Amino acid sequence: MRACTATGTNGLWTLGVRTMRRCVDAVTSCTRDGVPLAAAHDSRTTLIPAFPPLPPGLWFARPARRGPHPLGTPGCHLFARGRHGLWQGVRALGLRPGDEVLVPAYHHGSEVEALVRADLVCRFYGGGETLAPEPMELESLRRARTRALHLIHYLGFPQDSRRWRRWCDERGLLLIEDAAQAWLASSEREPLGTHADLSLTCLYKTFGLPDGAAVVCRAPLVGVAGRAPLGLVALLRQHALWVATRVPALGGAVRRLGLAGRRRGDDDIALGDTQIPPSALTRRAVARLVCEHVAAARRRNFAYLAERLGARLPRDFRRLPEGASPLAFPLVSDDRRRLLDRLAAEGVRALELWQRPHPALPVERFPYAARLRATLVGLPVHQELRAGDVERVIAAVERAER
Repeated sequence: MRACTATGTNGLWTLGVRTMRRCVDAVTSCTRDGVPLAAAHDSRTTLIPAFPPLPPGLWFARPARRGPHPLGTPGCHLFARGRHGLWQGVRALGLRPGDEVLVPAYHHGSEVEALVRADLVCRFYGGGETLAPEPMELESLRRARTRALHLIHYLGFPQDSRRWRRWCDERGLLLIEDAAQAWLASSEREPLGTHADLSLTCLYKTFGLPDGAAVVCRAPLVGVAGRAPLGLVALLRQHALWVATRVPALGGAVRRLGLAGRRRGDDDIALGDTQIPPSALTRRAVARLVCEHVAAARRRNFAYLAERLGARLPRDFRRLPEGASPLAFPLVSDDRRRLLDRLAAEGVRALELWQRPHPALPVERFPYAARLRATLVGLPVHQELRAGDVERVIAAVERAER
């Protein structure tokens, strides 16, 4: 992918990279009692964020010509947020006001808002005890104006894309694959979204980027317009978080400044401007990401947590597929707020997974989705965790339960 100029002056960019290199060298060379601070481990102050922070060393890598799917795929557009590409995509595919889309009852809310704002009707499915679509339920919901199936790959666990592609083809429906939580995941060794009419992936949930979503549509999209924001503040925040995960002395300061808080947009379903470009620094960073071992590292961390805490997993996540790229480890808690607070007190940031549905959902008809919203906590499993971090997460959960 071609890199985008982050500032108007190459000299200023070069100076910034050199300054960042000096800062990283300074951090890694500092010692305490002869031990490098970056290697030290202090459970009282070291941060473990829910999402991966962005390593400053990223900027020393050479840009790649083409990134992993869907980057570089014909028809791929980068948006600031995935909902913008979804709104544009359903319109480009020819869905008209009043057309219906089969949508999961367990959802974030922003995807439903994008469909509603496109004047489409959401027919919700997921009334059983599993997150996988049930063919009989889908058939009971399908009507003459049903035009598409919206399929969510939850927490980086792939649904059976080929199966649902066939199901849609047999009924003349479009397939929308929502891989917002599942970049780098695959189904039957094919990247998610390969068979979709419209697919969306949030890049910033897999790496600590300021923003960014990759959207691929079989019909031409309008795309983005206007000048891209720089994204410097968000980028520096992510670099500061990375340093705080390696340097215990900085963890407390980062927490006091509020830099380790919740990611932007976690509970915001507003559509916003559908033509906002991703930040210039996101475009620069995407070309330098090293992705080869990320999914494997996430699976490894997930599997280790499952050995110790697996009894608390919802059954949809008890089998870890080969192609998964887990976003988080979903832990069932009867007192979710207390667990989140206790983990935060020990420097472990967990996710409060999809607490509120979109107002269009008839909540009483979907008790399983309601139960997940009330009980799930997402523990970190990202690629920036070290072995000691995973042990700390487990120990913090066990102490909170006691």
